[in-house]
Amino acid sequence: MIVPVRCFNCGKVLGDLWKPYLEKIQTATNAQALEKEKNTIIIGQSKEKSAEAKALDELGVERYCCRITMLGTVDLTEDINKTNYSRP
Repeated sequence: MIVPVRCFNCGKVLGDLWKPYLEKIQTATNAQALEKEKNTIIIGQSKEKSAEAKALDELGVERYCCRITMLGTVDLTEDINKTNYSRP
């Protein structure tokens, strides 16, 4: 699926938020991995928001429909560019 330009339900523009969203998730995921390595023993359950939820909050994506659109999107454009569609 190509990255959505707008939310499918409400029409809010989301295309310009895709790259910052991915960058925020990547940095947050790296930070979480380092934190887990430091604290190998986890007591209880963490009540913190996930990296994705924090990134969407920082970008101002508040509506459920927009959040679902961003979370449910899988960027396949790189995979399409890598495959060779030459005909026999």
